[in-house]
Amino acid sequence: MNQSSSLSKARPEGTPTPPALLPWRTKAASRHLLMAMVYSLGIVVASGIVLLLPLKNGHLTLIALAAHLVSGALALVFFIPFLFVHLKDGRESILNLLMPWRLLHRIYRDETLYHRLLGYSLMWCLWLVFVSGLTIAAPAIAYLAGHPVTLLPYGGHSLLLWAHRGVSLLLLLFLMLHFPKKALS
Repeated sequence: MNQSSSLSKARPEGTPTPPALLPWRTKAASRHLLMAMVYSLGIVVASGIVLLLPLKNGHLTLIALAAHLVSGALALVFFIPFLFVHLKDGRESILNLLMPWRLLHRIYRDETLYHRLLGYSLMWCLWLVFVSGLTIAAPAIAYLAGHPVTLLPYGGHSLLLWAHRGVSLLLLLFLMLHFPKKALS
């Protein structure tokens, strides 16, 4: 019998798994997922800026839109495993993850709590940007698949597009605040 199976049997139910038993939950794995997500988010930001410009060339707009959608979907693919690796084996309470405002009353007593709340805000902004972007893109994808359908009433997509842009700006602000100061200098 190997050591990992004997350790898993001796561990009580609900306790976090030791990092030695999860070789994929390392700083290197977290850094690689982060860098892949940052690169794809960089392409999303660049193509989003191009989409905001009043371009006269329809083909360039279609290329920017395709790059925006593909790199956004790729960022989502990298974000989900990064979230699990970054949250460190269940040391973060699921209630704090779902309801981060519960921690606001303790922010003055715990210095690291400010950084965690920024991370939670960043995570929620990322989810809102992904969901709003997919909701905006869903009618076009459904049309290309041969099943035209709209998810929102007439004019709802333009409001959702403004919300997508606003939350994206908020996301960039939280991203800059969440990075450690030593990484920015």
